[in-house]
Amino acid sequence: MSKKILIMAGGTGGHIFPALAVTNELKNHSTHIQWLGSHTGMENEIVPKHNIKLHTVSSVGLRGKSIVNLIKAPFLLSYATLQVMFIFLKFKPDIVLGMGGFASGIGGFVAWIVRTPLVIHEQNSIPGTTNKILNKIADKTFQAFDNTFIKNATISGNPVAFNPVEKQINNNKLNLLIIGGSLGSKPINDIATQLNIDINIWHQTGSLHFDAVKAQYKNNTVKVTAFIKDMASAYAWADIVLCRAGAMTVSELMLSATSSILIPLPHAIDNHQLYNAKILANSSAGILIKQKDLTIELLEKTLLNINKNQIKQMSTNALKLAKPDAAKKIADYILAFD
Repeated sequence: MSKKILIMAGGTGGHIFPALAVTNELKNHSTHIQWLGSHTGMENEIVPKHNIKLHTVSSVGLRGKSIVNLIKAPFLLSYATLQVMFIFLKFKPDIVLGMGGFASGIGGFVAWIVRTPLVIHEQNSIPGTTNKILNKIADKTFQAFDNTFIKNATISGNPVAFNPVEKQINNNKLNLLIIGGSLGSKPINDIATQLNIDINIWHQTGSLHFDAVKAQYKNNTVKVTAFIKDMASAYAWADIVLCRAGAMTVSELMLSATSSILIPLPHAIDNHQLYNAKILANSSAGILIKQKDLTIELLEKTLLNINKNQIKQMSTNALKLAKPDAAKKIADYILAFD
């Protein structure tokens, strides 16, 4: 009989894409997989494309909300819990995997109530609120990076859904790849478009900023794209990447052995991007610049001062941090759980 597994992940790509990487591993075995997400998150567009049945739950944001919404919260949470209870009773999962976010929190709580084995994974170096709570009741906790949880956790790395491509070498000019995530990053865009040094630039803007960034570049040789589908090839092209420090970006940099200049998003919850960036910076695998310090003068100086040997050393150091078998490690545990 195939094992029934409920994947619980939603809201942002940082939860969804690593969950998909684990799901792809699980699909290689005799499994029946369904998905629990929120009714407003990216999963509503992404998950059905992978032929996975998606259940959604009404989301309730509890951080930084108004008094009125906080008063409503207990009633909304009760309703969401009933929704998820019905899903559990109908699907009857043998085991559930939570990747963080609201749906994962409600689903993890329900799993504990009905005594369904619960496995969780934390992508960031600073755990999110959901996983801080679920870590206390989970049967197994996986973490991407060292020391995320003080106890009761196994280091797995982040499940990444691409295979690295061999890097290009002997470029005549420095190849700079600029990525701000799927939505882009206006602060990075506004500085990067002022660059006036002799390098090759490939800039991923996000669809929202594409036209503005394209117009800002005076150099017509710059490659500007809204979205990069084949990130493995993009990393292979790059000598160095200018980027945010989301958990999946950091893990991709490690796996692809790519040096980086990291500009953590200062408003990320619990400032987790700063701590993600420090993992690379403290291992001499990346250069950390806080957004408040980022200027065109500093960026140009950083790019001009870096040499091929430094890039090679940063790339080597990044690869040493990589954990390429994260998805398989998590999937194997789920499949073996009895």
